[in-house]
Amino acid sequence: MKKINIILVLLVSTMITLSCDKDRGRSWPPIPPIAVSVYVEDKYGRDLLDPDSKYFFADSVVLEHRGSEYRLYNSKIETKSYVSRYVGLSLMNKHGRYYLSFGAFDNITDYETDFIFHWKNNTADTIHYIRYRDYDLHVLCEKWQLNGVMATHPIVIKKAVSRN
Repeated sequence: MKKINIILVLLVSTMITLSCDKDRGRSWPPIPPIAVSVYVEDKYGRDLLDPDSKYFFADSVVLEHRGSEYRLYNSKIETKSYVSRYVGLSLMNKHGRYYLSFGAFDNITDYETDFIFHWKNNTADTIHYIRYRDYDLHVLCEKWQLNGVMATHPIVIKKAVSRN
């Protein structure tokens, strides 16, 4: 009887060990594509991306990403929902507020990249993005940094504008 118990314990231990994996049998939810949304305002909260404003700041913006440069695709795309097709760097308007949109692309899990915005006043802002799976919590994690400081998405960039 003692031999049977030992064999059963070894058999059950082997089955438990072989059946374990990182995901613990759970399936992952669909992975959304990556898209960057950037609002730009001055210290007074004025929208610097409004093309009808004298403070419009994005007329010659260039986005550098993975060795390629992207210029502003279109001015004034009105939307009520997320546009899922990739169109490069676009100026979008949602609820009366303008923002720059880049993406959607790369719906992969482990991803790290930089988005560098070059502005007309010869300044640049770097957005660092990291996406990874947390296997213990079973969630997809995203981290955003603006110029080395932790940020939330959508990103809000503050710019100084000259008084005109």
